[in-house]
Amino acid sequence: MHSFIRAALLPVAIFAISAHAQTGPSFKCSANMASSVETLICGSEALSALDRQMASTYNTALKKAGSQAKMLKAEQRGWIKGRNDCWKADDKQACIRDSYKQRLVELQQ
Repeated sequence: MHSFIRAALLPVAIFAISAHAQTGPSFKCSANMASSVETLICGSEALSALDRQMASTYNTALKKAGSQAKMLKAEQRGWIKGRNDCWKADDKQACIRDSYKQRLVELQQ
């Protein structure tokens, strides 16, 4: 009986572990973050989801970039600096969200 229960619960445990792996941003959150914007992203599942989407979209664009990869990387570094300027905004979360959405559109073109 115990082995039956363990076998039945295994898929639930695997799902829980894989679902947990999908939380948080694409970068590692830590107590000494580089910016307050990153701290906000770490504390928000919605912003973390946008960050994961950004990482995936950026990696896809980078693979397709070919000879333009260096330029794309420089643009992404510039975008990150701009996103981090959202710490100056009155509504920081809205600024960050809008920054991600705009960049995602740019990368998908």
